Amino acid sequence: MIIGIVGAGPRGLSMVERLIRNNRENQHIQICLFDPDGPGGRVWRLDQPTELLMNSVSQQVTLFTDETLTSGGEISPGPNLYQWSQTEAKKYIEKQQFVNKEFFLAEAERLRANEPATRCFYGLYQQWFYEQLKKLAPHSFTIVRSLVKEIDKIKTGFYLKTNEQHLVVDQLVMTTGHWENKVSEDEKRFYDYAEKEQLFYQPPANPADVSVETIPPKTTVILRGLGLSFFDYVGLLTENRGGKFEKQGEKLVYLPSGREPIVYCGSRKGLPYFPRGKNEKRGGAMAVPKLITKENLAKLYQNQQLTGKLFFDLLKKDVELFYYKKLIEEKHLAISPVLFEQIFLTRDQSDWQKQFPELQPYQWEWDFFETPIYHEKHDFQKESRRFIDYQINESMKGNCTGAIASAFDALKDWRDPVHLVIEWGIFTAKEYREVLWGWFTKLNAFLTIGPPVVRTRELAALIDAGIFTIVSPPLEIKTEAGFFIVENEGQRIESRYLIEARLPQTDLTQTKNPALNSLKKHQLIRPFTYQDTTGVYETGAIDIKLSTNQVWNKQGELEENLYCLGIPVEGVDWLTATVSRPYTDAWNLRQIDKVAQLILGRTTN
Repeated sequence: MIIGIVGAGPRGLSMVERLIRNNRENQHIQICLFDPDGPGGRVWRLDQPTELLMNSVSQQVTLFTDETLTSGGEISPGPNLYQWSQTEAKKYIEKQQFVNKEFFLAEAERLRANEPATRCFYGLYQQWFYEQLKKLAPHSFTIVRSLVKEIDKIKTGFYLKTNEQHLVVDQLVMTTGHWENKVSEDEKRFYDYAEKEQLFYQPPANPADVSVETIPPKTTVILRGLGLSFFDYVGLLTENRGGKFEKQGEKLVYLPSGREPIVYCGSRKGLPYFPRGKNEKRGGAMAVPKLITKENLAKLYQNQQLTGKLFFDLLKKDVELFYYKKLIEEKHLAISPVLFEQIFLTRDQSDWQKQFPELQPYQWEWDFFETPIYHEKHDFQKESRRFIDYQINESMKGNCTGAIASAFDALKDWRDPVHLVIEWGIFTAKEYREVLWGWFTKLNAFLTIGPPVVRTRELAALIDAGIFTIVSPPLEIKTEAGFFIVENEGQRIESRYLIEARLPQTDLTQTKNPALNSLKKHQLIRPFTYQDTTGVYETGAIDIKLSTNQVWNKQGELEENLYCLGIPVEGVDWLTATVSRPYTDAWNLRQIDKVAQLILGRTTN
């Protein structure tokens, strides 16, 4: 059996590993892994700027399975990213010949368990992982370092073509990751204007692929977006140009090189994502919910009582309960956590607030986290800078000590229940569009998938130094007189440089990925559509059977030998870009393990 895997990032590599480890019957299999950038793929390549960081701490990143795996596959323990940096990394790096060799040796030496690694260092870990697989099964797989341009179905298999060769496979797994799209209508307006006026316009892209070094010093630049990609530009436009951050007391101060541009940045909300809380968790320690346990949800589902509204009501109540119990610890309040939990879960809000008035000053408010600053009523520059300090202070308290950071981290820990209810299909099309993706996914991103706190501290220093300014929301960009223009509290900002500080959205109808476009042309895949009596929602994701990741073709038939995982299915699946965390029965490793067993003809749990 020949198995093709298109994309050699973490999911593609994990798929290779799961196929090899789960091949208990020693079937004759040949795995062909396709990626022009080799192991790790483009996002994690070794030659990207070293200023770009992961947003997970190094001890919470792995490619290996462990005893917590519940999908029934063979367990294959190995070092997490931090453990690898302290054991195998130095010996491995010293044997290699690449440009950043000294940098990698230094990073392996200085990396700490609760600090994020650079993205290229994670890429190095993936390359080492790949070489371990080659030693494990030297004749079972090969890597084709070329872009797949064409895919078509022939009989029961698939024909793949690159510039250099063609190959026929029996089973095909697509793990293509992030890809650029055609420009949207809004983006095309800016793109065409930039061409006409000879301006610089950058559509959504991986910041590592953007040539920001061509932007002259002291030039005004507009960044649209304040999420994770924005924080990549924080490093690329400052430290990468020779600037330095210096610690003065508890603050960071920025020492300019003089080569920086002047950056105006903003978004609809107008505030950057919350930084990750300082990690205080060890191993696979995770917050335990009271209401959205698998058992409780299964009982509600079996009794046909579980709706999208009820699920999110329970989730919100779980977050609030976790927060208040942590708050009692943080503030050393004379309240019994056991008694509080009992009353909180059995009485309405007005009742428990009367019984515990000392909690009133610290009341959890979802509205606050959705809209922390109503800029019409405040001096936005002053309030946003104060809010960033609040973010930093809460993050630095830690994700076991600080009530806010702990609650956000609990929300991050409780992603499995979300995956579960999506698979069960409990949402109406209206809830799917407006609640899951329109409300919860955006709020969850703002609260739980932000940058390392060092990046937020650096942003604060850059604002204080006058290098970065956050524009009062919503950021609106006009095109006039040969410039991109934004208004900021009465000030007119003109710029010849506009950068979309965000990754391309998943959209099969607009992707530039040649392999996906070929599958689409041959009607082997289709975009996901959610439809019922409440409406229709088209997400742009590749439509799959969630329990198996097999794709549905244009005719609505299941392509049993064609699978898709990760970024291309974001919109039918949820939060598909996460890394695997050790000792947590990681959802993405569990998913990959199930697919590997299906391909090998084994029954999964």
